[in-house]
Amino acid sequence: MCWRVSPGWQAACRAGHTALALATRRAKKALIIPRACADEAALAGDLPVLPADTLWQVVAHLLDQEKIPPHKLSASVKTTAPVDDLADVRGQQQARRALEVAAAGGHNLLFAGPPGTGKTMLASRLPGILPPLSEEDALEVAAVRSVCGLPLEADWGKRPFRQPHHSASAAALVGGGSKPNPAKSP
Repeated sequence: MCWRVSPGWQAACRAGHTALALATRRAKKALIIPRACADEAALAGDLPVLPADTLWQVVAHLLDQEKIPPHKLSASVKTTAPVDDLADVRGQQQARRALEVAAAGGHNLLFAGPPGTGKTMLASRLPGILPPLSEEDALEVAAVRSVCGLPLEADWGKRPFRQPHHSASAAALVGGGSKPNPAKSP
C-alpha cells in the first residue's frame, strides 16, 4: 500500500484497490486503506472502508485506542460518462442496421473495407446502443481499470471499447510478456 508521501503516491494508489475492495466485500470484512485510495475502494458498496493517513493511525485503530471513521463515497466518482451516439452517423444504412442487429442479438460483427470508410466510427458507437451496465458489471469494469492504473472517474459505467491497430498480430491482441496488462494493447 502507499503510506508515505512521495512524488508518485497518488499513482501508486491506483493499483487495483477496486478489485481488492470487491474481494474484501465478498469476505464480509472491513478494509483499512490509505485516504487517497478511499474513493476507489468505496465503489464496492456494502463495505466499511476505513481511510488512514498514517500507519500509527492504523495501529491505534487495531488496538482500539482511536477508531477510524468509515469513508463516504464522494458523488463525483460515479458520474456516468457520455458515450458516442449512433445518431451522429450520416448514411451507412446497411452498416448501421448490421450494428443494431448485432447489438440486439448479442452477435459478433466484422466490419471490413478500405481505410476511411467508417468502420471504427461505427464500432465505437456500439456501446451507445447497448443497455447500460448493471452496477455489478460497472464494478467489474472499474476493477480492471483499477488494476491497469487508469482513472475511474472518466469512464464510470461506460462499456469498454478497444481499438487495436489494424496491423496488430493475434499475439499482440491477446497480450502476454513478463507483465501482462489489459491497458497496454496495441
